[in-house]
Amino acid sequence: MENRTEKDYPAWAYRGILIAATIIWGGNFVVSKFAVDAAGATWVVGIRFLIAGLLMALLLAKRLSRHLTKDLVRAGCIIGLFSFLGYWTQFLGLEGTTPAKNAFLSACYCVTVPFIWWMVVRRRPTKKNLAAAAICVAGMALVTLEGDLSVTWGDGVSILSAFMYGAEIVVIALYIRDYDVLSVTTIQMITSGILGCILGAFTHEPPTAALLADPGFLAAMAYIILLASCFASTAQNLAQTHVPPAEVSLLFALESVFGTLFSVIFYGEALTLKLVAGFILIFVGILVSQLRSKKDEG
Repeated sequence: MENRTEKDYPAWAYRGILIAATIIWGGNFVVSKFAVDAAGATWVVGIRFLIAGLLMALLLAKRLSRHLTKDLVRAGCIIGLFSFLGYWTQFLGLEGTTPAKNAFLSACYCVTVPFIWWMVVRRRPTKKNLAAAAICVAGMALVTLEGDLSVTWGDGVSILSAFMYGAEIVVIALYIRDYDVLSVTTIQMITSGILGCILGAFTHEPPTAALLADPGFLAAMAYIILLASCFASTAQNLAQTHVPPAEVSLLFALESVFGTLFSVIFYGEALTLKLVAGFILIFVGILVSQLRSKKDEG
Protein backbone atom coordinates (compact mmCIF):
# COMPACT_ATOMS: atom_id res chain seq x y z
CA MET A 1 0.00 0.00 0.00
CA GLU A 2 1.27 3.46 -0.91
CA ASN A 3 1.75 5.79 1.99
CA ARG A 4 3.83 8.58 0.50
CA THR A 5 3.38 11.40 -1.95
CA GLU A 6 4.90 11.33 -5.44
CA LYS A 7 7.91 13.26 -4.12
CA ASP A 8 9.28 13.70 -0.62
CA TYR A 9 10.62 17.05 0.59
CA PRO A 10 12.98 17.97 3.46
CA ALA A 11 11.49 17.82 6.96
CA TRP A 12 11.69 21.61 7.34
CA ALA A 13 9.39 22.01 4.34
CA TYR A 14 6.67 19.92 5.98
CA ARG A 15 7.06 21.91 9.19
CA GLY A 16 6.72 25.13 7.21
CA ILE A 17 3.58 23.84 5.48
CA LEU A 18 2.10 22.88 8.84
CA ILE A 19 2.84 26.31 10.34
CA ALA A 20 1.16 27.90 7.31
CA ALA A 21 -1.85 25.65 7.99
CA THR A 22 -2.06 26.82 11.60
CA ILE A 23 -2.07 30.45 10.45
CA ILE A 24 -4.93 29.66 8.06
CA TRP A 25 -6.82 27.81 10.79
CA GLY A 26 -6.26 30.75 13.11
CA GLY A 27 -7.93 33.10 10.62
CA ASN A 28 -10.61 30.47 10.08
CA PHE A 29 -12.02 31.06 13.57
CA VAL A 30 -12.97 34.63 12.68
CA VAL A 31 -14.13 33.82 9.13
CA SER A 32 -16.14 30.81 10.32
CA LYS A 33 -17.82 32.89 13.02
CA PHE A 34 -19.44 34.99 10.29
CA ALA A 35 -20.42 31.96 8.17
CA VAL A 36 -21.76 29.98 11.14
CA ASP A 37 -23.84 32.91 12.40
CA ALA A 38 -25.35 33.22 8.92
CA ALA A 39 -25.99 29.58 7.96
CA GLY A 40 -25.53 27.46 11.09
CA ALA A 41 -22.67 25.17 12.10
CA THR A 42 -24.02 21.96 10.56
CA TRP A 43 -24.61 23.35 7.08
CA VAL A 44 -21.29 25.20 7.03
CA VAL A 45 -19.40 22.01 7.89
CA GLY A 46 -21.39 19.96 5.37
CA ILE A 47 -21.01 22.44 2.50
CA ARG A 48 -17.38 23.06 3.39
CA PHE A 49 -16.20 19.48 3.19
CA LEU A 50 -18.49 18.24 0.43
CA ILE A 51 -17.36 20.93 -2.00
CA ALA A 52 -13.72 20.60 -0.90
CA GLY A 53 -13.86 16.82 -1.33
CA LEU A 54 -15.47 17.03 -4.77
CA LEU A 55 -12.90 19.61 -5.89
CA MET A 56 -10.06 17.35 -4.78
CA ALA A 57 -11.71 14.35 -6.46
CA LEU A 58 -11.81 16.27 -9.75
CA LEU A 59 -8.20 17.42 -9.45
CA LEU A 60 -6.94 14.01 -8.33
CA ALA A 61 -9.08 11.77 -10.53
CA LYS A 62 -6.12 9.90 -12.03
CA ARG A 63 -4.46 9.49 -8.65
CA LEU A 64 -7.68 8.17 -7.12
CA SER A 65 -8.06 5.63 -9.91
CA ARG A 66 -4.62 4.26 -9.04
CA HIS A 67 -5.01 4.10 -5.26
CA LEU A 68 -8.71 3.64 -4.56
CA THR A 69 -9.43 0.37 -2.75
CA LYS A 70 -12.09 -0.83 -0.31
CA ASP A 71 -9.62 -0.57 2.57
CA LEU A 72 -8.63 2.98 1.60
CA VAL A 73 -12.28 4.03 1.37
CA ARG A 74 -12.92 2.47 4.77
CA ALA A 75 -9.97 4.34 6.29
CA GLY A 76 -11.11 7.61 4.72
CA CYS A 77 -14.66 7.13 6.00
CA ILE A 78 -13.48 6.44 9.56
CA ILE A 79 -11.20 9.48 9.58
CA GLY A 80 -13.99 11.50 7.95
CA LEU A 81 -16.42 10.58 10.73
CA PHE A 82 -14.11 11.87 13.46
CA SER A 83 -13.14 14.88 11.37
CA PHE A 84 -16.82 15.78 11.02
CA LEU A 85 -17.42 15.39 14.75
CA GLY A 86 -14.43 17.60 15.54
CA TYR A 87 -15.27 20.41 13.14
CA TRP A 88 -19.01 20.23 13.81
CA THR A 89 -18.62 20.58 17.57
CA GLN A 90 -16.07 23.35 17.10
CA PHE A 91 -18.30 25.28 14.69
CA LEU A 92 -21.32 24.64 16.90
CA GLY A 93 -19.39 26.10 19.79
CA LEU A 94 -18.71 29.22 17.71
CA GLU A 95 -22.45 29.94 17.75
CA GLY A 96 -22.32 30.44 21.51
CA THR A 97 -18.88 31.89 22.26
CA THR A 98 -16.21 34.18 20.82
CA PRO A 99 -13.59 33.14 18.22
CA ALA A 100 -10.70 33.57 20.68
CA LYS A 101 -12.29 31.44 23.41
CA ASN A 102 -13.31 28.82 20.85
CA ALA A 103 -9.74 28.74 19.50
CA PHE A 104 -8.12 28.17 22.88
CA LEU A 105 -10.66 25.71 24.24
CA SER A 106 -10.61 23.52 21.13
CA ALA A 107 -6.79 23.62 21.18
CA CYS A 108 -6.90 21.51 24.35
CA TYR A 109 -6.95 18.45 22.06
CA CYS A 110 -3.16 18.55 22.44
CA VAL A 111 -3.73 17.48 26.04
CA THR A 112 -6.54 14.99 25.36
CA VAL A 113 -4.56 12.95 22.82
CA PRO A 114 -2.45 11.01 25.41
CA PHE A 115 -5.59 9.98 27.28
CA ILE A 116 -7.41 8.88 24.14
CA TRP A 117 -4.28 7.02 23.05
CA TRP A 118 -4.28 5.30 26.45
CA MET A 119 -7.81 4.02 25.85
CA VAL A 120 -6.85 2.73 22.41
CA VAL A 121 -3.43 1.14 23.01
CA ARG A 122 -3.53 0.83 26.83
CA ARG A 123 -0.51 3.10 27.31
CA ARG A 124 -0.93 4.99 30.58
CA PRO A 125 -0.38 8.80 30.52
CA THR A 126 2.73 10.04 32.30
CA LYS A 127 2.73 12.24 35.40
CA LYS A 128 3.50 15.21 33.19
CA ASN A 129 0.46 14.37 31.06
CA LEU A 130 -1.65 14.61 34.21
CA ALA A 131 0.06 17.84 35.26
CA ALA A 132 -0.56 19.31 31.81
CA ALA A 133 -4.24 18.38 32.04
CA ALA A 134 -4.54 20.03 35.46
CA ILE A 135 -2.92 23.24 34.20
CA CYS A 136 -5.16 23.23 31.15
CA VAL A 137 -8.31 22.72 33.24
CA ALA A 138 -7.32 25.69 35.43
CA GLY A 139 -6.89 27.80 32.31
CA MET A 140 -10.24 26.66 30.92
CA ALA A 141 -11.88 27.69 34.19
CA LEU A 142 -10.51 31.22 33.85
CA VAL A 143 -11.55 31.40 30.21
CA THR A 144 -15.04 29.95 30.50
CA LEU A 145 -16.40 30.71 33.98
CA GLU A 146 -18.44 33.90 34.16
CA GLY A 147 -18.91 36.03 37.27
CA ASP A 148 -21.66 33.72 38.56
CA LEU A 149 -19.48 30.64 37.86
CA SER A 150 -21.64 29.73 34.87
CA VAL A 151 -20.32 28.34 31.60
CA THR A 152 -21.90 29.27 28.28
CA TRP A 153 -23.13 26.37 26.16
CA GLY A 154 -20.74 27.49 23.43
CA ASP A 155 -17.79 27.10 25.80
CA GLY A 156 -18.93 23.59 26.75
CA VAL A 157 -19.28 22.47 23.13
CA SER A 158 -15.87 23.99 22.32
CA ILE A 159 -14.34 21.87 25.09
CA LEU A 160 -16.11 18.81 23.65
CA SER A 161 -14.51 19.57 20.28
CA ALA A 162 -11.08 19.18 21.91
CA PHE A 163 -11.92 15.53 22.63
CA MET A 164 -13.28 15.03 19.11
CA TYR A 165 -10.15 16.52 17.55
CA GLY A 166 -8.01 14.39 19.84
CA ALA A 167 -9.83 11.31 18.58
CA GLU A 168 -9.31 12.45 14.99
CA ILE A 169 -5.55 12.81 15.52
CA VAL A 170 -5.37 9.32 17.02
CA VAL A 171 -7.40 7.81 14.17
CA ILE A 172 -5.21 9.55 11.57
CA ALA A 173 -2.11 8.16 13.32
CA LEU A 174 -3.61 4.67 13.15
CA TYR A 175 -4.64 4.75 9.48
CA ILE A 176 -2.90 7.41 7.38
CA ARG A 177 0.51 5.75 7.04
CA ASP A 178 -0.93 2.72 5.26
CA TYR A 179 -2.49 4.59 2.34
CA ASP A 180 -1.94 7.38 -0.16
CA VAL A 181 -2.42 10.61 1.82
CA LEU A 182 -4.19 12.66 -0.85
CA SER A 183 -6.61 9.86 -1.73
CA VAL A 184 -7.53 9.24 1.91
CA THR A 185 -7.95 12.98 2.49
CA THR A 186 -10.35 13.21 -0.45
CA ILE A 187 -12.54 10.38 0.88
CA GLN A 188 -12.29 11.89 4.38
CA MET A 189 -13.65 15.25 3.18
CA ILE A 190 -16.47 13.76 1.12
CA THR A 191 -17.52 11.64 4.11
CA SER A 192 -17.51 14.64 6.45
CA GLY A 193 -19.45 16.68 3.91
CA ILE A 194 -22.13 14.06 3.40
CA LEU A 195 -22.57 13.63 7.17
CA GLY A 196 -22.90 17.39 7.62
CA CYS A 197 -25.44 17.80 4.84
CA ILE A 198 -27.54 14.84 6.06
CA LEU A 199 -27.56 16.13 9.64
CA GLY A 200 -28.29 19.65 8.41
CA ALA A 201 -31.24 18.46 6.34
CA PHE A 202 -32.84 16.91 9.42
CA THR A 203 -32.05 19.63 11.96
CA HIS A 204 -31.86 23.02 10.21
CA GLU A 205 -33.37 24.98 7.39
CA PRO A 206 -31.06 25.01 4.36
CA PRO A 207 -29.25 28.25 3.48
CA THR A 208 -31.46 30.63 1.52
CA ALA A 209 -30.77 31.62 -2.08
CA ALA A 210 -30.14 35.17 -0.91
CA LEU A 211 -27.47 34.00 1.52
CA LEU A 212 -25.80 31.79 -1.09
CA ALA A 213 -25.62 34.84 -3.38
CA ASP A 214 -24.24 37.13 -0.68
CA PRO A 215 -20.66 38.19 -1.61
CA GLY A 216 -19.52 38.23 2.02
CA PHE A 217 -20.79 34.72 2.68
CA LEU A 218 -19.30 33.41 -0.57
CA ALA A 219 -15.93 34.97 0.28
CA ALA A 220 -16.01 33.39 3.73
CA MET A 221 -16.89 29.97 2.29
CA ALA A 222 -14.15 30.28 -0.33
CA TYR A 223 -11.60 30.83 2.45
CA ILE A 224 -13.03 27.93 4.47
CA ILE A 225 -13.19 25.52 1.52
CA LEU A 226 -10.00 26.31 -0.40
CA LEU A 227 -7.58 27.29 2.35
CA ALA A 228 -8.88 25.82 5.63
CA SER A 229 -10.05 22.56 4.02
CA CYS A 230 -8.28 21.67 0.76
CA PHE A 231 -4.89 23.00 1.81
CA ALA A 232 -4.80 22.87 5.61
CA SER A 233 -6.50 19.49 6.09
CA THR A 234 -4.22 17.92 3.49
CA ALA A 235 -1.24 19.52 5.22
CA GLN A 236 -2.29 17.95 8.52
CA ASN A 237 -2.53 14.45 7.08
CA LEU A 238 0.72 14.88 5.15
CA ALA A 239 2.57 16.22 8.18
CA GLN A 240 1.55 13.25 10.31
CA THR A 241 3.49 10.99 7.93
CA HIS A 242 6.69 13.08 7.90
CA VAL A 243 6.93 14.90 11.25
CA PRO A 244 6.92 13.20 14.69
CA PRO A 245 3.42 13.25 16.23
CA ALA A 246 4.51 15.19 19.33
CA GLU A 247 6.00 17.92 17.18
CA VAL A 248 2.88 18.03 15.01
CA SER A 249 0.73 18.54 18.10
CA LEU A 250 3.04 21.25 19.40
CA LEU A 251 2.85 23.12 16.11
CA PHE A 252 -0.94 22.72 16.17
CA ALA A 253 -0.96 24.71 19.41
CA LEU A 254 -0.04 27.77 17.35
CA GLU A 255 -3.54 27.64 15.88
CA SER A 256 -5.05 28.97 19.10
CA VAL A 257 -2.49 31.79 19.26
CA PHE A 258 -3.25 32.94 15.72
CA GLY A 259 -6.97 32.48 16.37
CA THR A 260 -6.86 34.88 19.29
CA LEU A 261 -4.65 37.33 17.41
CA PHE A 262 -7.03 37.48 14.45
CA SER A 263 -10.04 37.68 16.78
CA VAL A 264 -8.60 40.75 18.49
CA ILE A 265 -7.63 42.40 15.20
CA PHE A 266 -10.68 41.64 13.07
CA TYR A 267 -13.48 40.63 15.46
CA GLY A 268 -12.85 43.41 17.96
CA GLU A 269 -12.64 41.06 20.93
CA ALA A 270 -11.28 42.62 24.12
CA LEU A 271 -8.57 40.79 26.01
CA THR A 272 -9.22 41.08 29.74
CA LEU A 273 -6.58 40.18 32.31
CA LYS A 274 -8.66 37.12 33.31
CA LEU A 275 -8.80 35.87 29.71
CA VAL A 276 -5.10 36.45 29.16
CA ALA A 277 -4.25 34.53 32.33
CA GLY A 278 -6.48 31.66 31.21
CA PHE A 279 -4.98 31.63 27.73
CA ILE A 280 -1.47 31.52 29.19
CA LEU A 281 -2.32 28.59 31.47
CA ILE A 282 -3.91 26.64 28.60
CA PHE A 283 -0.91 27.26 26.37
CA VAL A 284 1.49 26.23 29.18
CA GLY A 285 -0.52 23.03 29.65
CA ILE A 286 -0.23 22.29 25.94
CA LEU A 287 3.52 22.92 25.98
CA VAL A 288 4.09 20.74 29.06
CA SER A 289 2.15 17.86 27.52
CA GLN A 290 3.82 18.01 24.13
CA LEU A 291 7.37 18.69 25.23
CA ARG A 292 7.12 15.58 27.39
CA SER A 293 5.87 13.52 24.47
CA LYS A 294 8.64 14.79 22.24
CA LYS A 295 11.25 13.86 24.84
CA ASP A 296 9.79 10.38 25.16
CA GLU A 297 10.00 9.88 21.40
CA GLY A 298 13.58 11.04 21.24
